[in-house]
Amino acid sequence: MPSLISKSGKRRLVIVGAGMAGSKLAHDFEKAHGDDYQIVLVGEESRVGYNRIMLSSLLAKDISDTDMPFVDAQKMQEDGVDIVSNDPAIKLDPKNKTLLLASGKTIKYDQLVLATGSRASVLPIKGVSAPNVMGFRTWNDVDVMTQLKGRQSVCVVGGGLLGLEAAVGLVKRGHKVVVFHRSNWLLNRQLDAESAELLLARLTQMGIEFRLGESPESFLQTDDGCVSHVVCQSGEQLAVNLVVMAAGIVPEISLAKAAGLEMNRAILVDEQMQTSYSDVYALGECCECNQQTFGLVAPIWTQINVLMKVLVGEEAAFVIEPTPTKLKVSGINLFSVGKIEPSEEDSCIFFKDVSANHYRKLVVNDGLLVGAILYGNVADGSWYFQLIQNKTNVSEMLDLLVFGEAYCCLQVA
Repeated sequence: MPSLISKSGKRRLVIVGAGMAGSKLAHDFEKAHGDDYQIVLVGEESRVGYNRIMLSSLLAKDISDTDMPFVDAQKMQEDGVDIVSNDPAIKLDPKNKTLLLASGKTIKYDQLVLATGSRASVLPIKGVSAPNVMGFRTWNDVDVMTQLKGRQSVCVVGGGLLGLEAAVGLVKRGHKVVVFHRSNWLLNRQLDAESAELLLARLTQMGIEFRLGESPESFLQTDDGCVSHVVCQSGEQLAVNLVVMAAGIVPEISLAKAAGLEMNRAILVDEQMQTSYSDVYALGECCECNQQTFGLVAPIWTQINVLMKVLVGEEAAFVIEPTPTKLKVSGINLFSVGKIEPSEEDSCIFFKDVSANHYRKLVVNDGLLVGAILYGNVADGSWYFQLIQNKTNVSEMLDLLVFGEAYCCLQVA
């Protein structure tokens, strides 16, 4: 069996997963510790180190392929990082510290980091395994959508961030799009009903059709197995050429699970990103710390900073903090952070200007800002986020808080 042999005198760090988290760790760790470590980056996709966040912008034709690289993979290889692409890891043996790839190659490691990310969640709908039902997670997925000819009918299942970004991109490419969403309003994890109404009106204006509070009952298939119609709960049938599953994500844990690592919904790690096996770590969407999983960039970057120290024996600990959410759709400004639905002990401050399509909701508890929703004008989002992070007492500025930093700073002055 062919084997990748370690270079003499260097510890070997193997990173499984060449997405944003894995490639950033490989890039940053090589810069800091390349003299002492041989770094191997293993990816299942043919493209390595691209910016997954920009997939929706690529689909919407706001950027081109040349804007997609997140790290310079060629430069990384020149600097000594071994990049193995299009060759997924299929077996991990943590006792013998070896990793088996689909090609048959075996890689030995001193330390291993699992950055295997996530897959699109597939709802249990009859016909969901059809060849024209797909997720929206990879550059290849965008390639499939961009190859659609003419005006096609597309069903997007899921009205969360990913689903809406896919829907907008497809509409911009001239396709007819209907979005099914189980909740009664869009982005129900980030928005309240009132701000979601403003978003719904804007997206409807763009030409997207919505079926809220509803999931497809089933998918009708033709003789070749492809989905031809979406069956609604009312029995109505909608003709479609493509179905995009964007109803959340599922951590990719199959490799770790088969190796016997402890897990819940994802791979369990402590504050040092250590799994249940020594010298095996995990970060990003595939890991779970203190009963939380992670799908946004900010906490994952923090995890990388922690691992950069832990891997070389320095002290560091990952702390979970509130993370703001922004919708990546051109022409739509949205910001959400912290608590969006108040409890009895919370107070709320609202501002709404229908003509300007502007909405703000602030949640305050015992003099502290604990949550914010901004739609339309999001200029003060970073300031509100800082107030939450710093636990700033806002009691003296409550009357002006909803109008933003400039007004509150005038009052303080």
